[in-house]
Formats: sequence, structure tokens, C-alpha cells
Amino acid sequence: MRISTITKASYIAALSCAAVSVICVLLTSRAVEAERQATAERAELRQLSFDLSSASDLLTNEVRRYTVFGDKRHYDAYWREVKETRTRDRVVQRLTELGTPAAELALIEEAKGKSDNLIKLESDAMKAVSLGDLARARELVFGPDYDRDKVQIMAPIAKFRDMLVQRTQEAVDRARARADLMGLAAMISISVTAIIFLAILYGVLSRRVLVPLARMGDTLDRLSRDDHAVEVPDRDRIDEIGDMARAVQVLKESSIARHRLEADQAAAAEAKVQRGRAIEELVRTFEETVSRSLRAVDSASTELTETAETMAALAEQSHRQATASAKAAESTSANVQTVAAASEEMAASIQEISRQVTSSNEIAAKASHQARETTGSVREMAEAAHRIGEVVELIQTIASQTSLLALNATIEAARAGEAGKGFAVVATEVKALANQTDRATKEIGAQITAVQEATQGAVRAIEEIGGTITAVNEIAAAIAAAIEEQNATTGEITRSVQQAAQGTGQVSHTIGEVNQAATQTGDAAGRVLNASQQLSRQAGALHRDIETFLASIRAA
Repeated sequence: MRISTITKASYIAALSCAAVSVICVLLTSRAVEAERQATAERAELRQLSFDLSSASDLLTNEVRRYTVFGDKRHYDAYWREVKETRTRDRVVQRLTELGTPAAELALIEEAKGKSDNLIKLESDAMKAVSLGDLARARELVFGPDYDRDKVQIMAPIAKFRDMLVQRTQEAVDRARARADLMGLAAMISISVTAIIFLAILYGVLSRRVLVPLARMGDTLDRLSRDDHAVEVPDRDRIDEIGDMARAVQVLKESSIARHRLEADQAAAAEAKVQRGRAIEELVRTFEETVSRSLRAVDSASTELTETAETMAALAEQSHRQATASAKAAESTSANVQTVAAASEEMAASIQEISRQVTSSNEIAAKASHQARETTGSVREMAEAAHRIGEVVELIQTIASQTSLLALNATIEAARAGEAGKGFAVVATEVKALANQTDRATKEIGAQITAVQEATQGAVRAIEEIGGTITAVNEIAAAIAAAIEEQNATTGEITRSVQQAAQGTGQVSHTIGEVNQAATQTGDAAGRVLNASQQLSRQAGALHRDIETFLASIRAA
């Protein structure tokens, strides 16, 4: 149970006892007030009874003094009491207001009824005084009859006074007894309240608060000395002490976490130092790798330039050889046309035909030789394009490595925070330059692919030329054989000449394609040369940016 609940229940019990005590005190106060009122009423009633007796004595004294001294003041005082003051009537009225019992009031009425004889004697005495018979007057008020009547009047009044005193004393005694009882009850309730409150203080504060707080204080003292092995007591309690114990447990865990954080921070600082060393080593490695890469790029760029120049020279040579082949083909075509024309006059000019056929064989052999040379040149150009492709792949690999190194440098710069901002900017520029290099090498690769395709087309075309020239040779041989049988095979010669004419036309067309392919190869070689020069310039810019980048890292 929570201390607050116990405390509330205890406070409710204490407040209940206190309320009872307050009620008892109020009742005591009322009893005391009732006693005071009873005492005051007793005093007032006694005073009223005294006033009643005094009024009777006053009348007796005034009438006797009047009969003795004859002083009219006594006469006036007597009748002032009877007619104006009227003490008896006032006393009766007040007694009635105070709730005097009827038996007591009856005694007063009895005294009043017995006062008629006394009043008659007093009246006769005062008349005797007025007549000058003072002796008679004195005899009436000082005689035994007067005393007897006086005693008869005072007897009910005395009884009334006794009954009044007894009744008021009983009322005062009852009020005092009630006041004493209420006072005793108030004292008992106050004592019980005090005992309950002290029990609460002992049970709640001492056993449930002070002792656990002492244990908690010892635990906090050990925690303040970083003694994390201490166990926090009273954590399973469901009251405020349990809440405090759980809070202390949280404090303990926070202290453990703080020490762990300090250890982690120390480790992080050490890791930062190690990371700085790693960055320094990475920069050194990066510098060496980039330097090797740049040297390789520069060497590859130089080789690419030389290869491009070789390709341009081979393309020019192929163009010249193709032009020569075209001229030879045109010459062959002209000779074949001549043979065709001469075939109509074959019978008359067999020797001329033989000579022309021989010339055609020689020209065809020369064309075949030139086609083979052209094929070799184109194959060399294809091999050069292949080597250029390998160089381009090397450059792409270097660009990828440079981009990766720039990415690593960017990451390390981000870890370095403010100190690595310049490093990050230069790393970004290096990465952008590597990307440009990668795009340039891709463009060069595309151009090399186009060159390879063009050279392959040229090889195929030249091979077709060689085949055609071989066919021309075979046709020429057939023509030579046919000359020996010219009379029998004139028609066959004519057809052969026509086929030779068609073959020479095809040779001319194929050589034109070879010439066009050589021109395209020359253009591609020029673009490769421009790309290699651009690559060389970009490699130089990359070298300068990397030097700036490394200088920024060292400065940071």
C-alpha cells in the first residue's frame, strides 16, 4: 500500500478523532454555557426572590418609619412602591418569562393573598398618623397581629426562595456535570487523536519512511562514489519509496550509461586519431595510385595518339592503294571492252587478242597483289583499333578507380566534419573529372568500335576484290585457252568477254567501296587523334586537381 494512501487513511482517522474532539469541545462549550446560564439564572432568580422579600420589608420599614417619625417621605416611598415600582408584579412577570414552575408562582400568589390583612393594618396605621394618633398607628404596625400577618406572608416567600434555590442549584449541578462529562470526553478524544497521530508518525515516518530513506541515502552515497555494484533496495514496493527506489535505479542505469558513454567517447577519440592516421595513409596511397594512374593515362594517351596517327597513315595508304586498284580496275575494264570489241574481229586480229589477254592477266595479277597489300594494311589498322580499344578499357578502369577513390575521399571528408569541407570540394571535382574522363573514353570506345566495324567491312570488300580479280585471272586464262580454239569457240569467247566486263565493273564498284571505307577510316582516325589529345589535356587537368586536392587535405 502506498504511503500516501496510508497517510490519507491515518489522517482521515486522525481528522475523525479531531472532529469528535471538536464536537466534544463544542458540546463542552455548550455545557459550560448552559452552566453559566444556569448560574446566571440562579443568581437572577435569587435576586428576584430577594427583591420580593425586600419589597415586603421595604413596605414594612416605610410604614413603621412613617408611624414613628411622621415624615411624609416615608409615606410617599410606601405608595411609590405600591403604585409605581410594583416590585412584586415585576418579579412575577420576570419569573413567568423565565419559565418558573407553577408551584413556585403559586407560593407567590399565596403570599399575595395573605397580604390583605397586613395591607389593611398598614392603611389603618397611616390613617391614624394622618389623624395625629401616632400611638394607635404604632400599635397597629408594631403589634403582634402585624407580626403574625407578616410571618404568614413571608412563609410562602421563604418556601418559594427555598424551592427556587433548590431548583436552580440542581440545574447548575446538572449543567456542571454535563460540562465536566463533555470536558472529559473532549480530553479523551484529544488524547486518542494525539495517540493516533503519534502512531502515524511512528508507523509511517519511522518504519515506512525514515528507515527506507536511510537505506536509500546509503545507496545514493555509494552511487556517488561510482559504486555500480550496489543493489537499489525497495524497488518492488508500490508506494512512494518504491517510486524513489525505481528513480534511483534509473539514476544508477544513467550513471552506468554515462560511464559507458565516456568510455565510448574516449574510444571514439582514439578512433578519430586512428581515422586521421588512416586518412593520412589513404591520402598517401591515393597519391601513389593516382600518380601511377595518371602516368598510365599519359602513357596510354601518348600510345593512343601514336596509334591514331598510324591509323591515319594506314587509312591514307589504303586510300592510295584503293585509288590505284580503282585505276587498275578501270584499265582492266577498258581492256576487257577492247577484248570485247576485238572479239568481233577475232578472226582478223588473233595476235592482238592474245596480247590484250596477256596484258589483262598482268593487270589482274597486279590488282590481286595490290588487293592483298590493301588487305594487310586494313588488317594492321584493325589490330591498331583493337589495341586502341584495350587502351580505352585501361583508361576506363583508371577513371573508375579514380571515381572510387574520390568517393572514399568524400566519405572521409564528411566524417572529418568542418575540417574536411575543402577536401570534400576537391574530391567532388576529382570525381566529376573522372566522370568526364569516363565519358570521353566511352566516346573514344564508340569511335574505335566504328573504326573496327569499318575496317572489318574494308577487309571483307578487299577479300571480295581479291576473289573478283582471281575470277578475272581465271577468265583471262580461259580466254587464252580459247584463243587456240578461236574458230570453234568464238561464241564462248564473246560470252567470257561479257562476263569479264561484268567482273571488272563489279571490281570497280567494290574498289569504290574500299576507297569510301578508307576515307571513313581516316576520319575515324582523326577523331581518335582528337579524342586522345583531349584525353591528354584532361589527364593534365586531373593531375593538377589531384595536386590541389592533396594540398587541401594536408592543409586540413
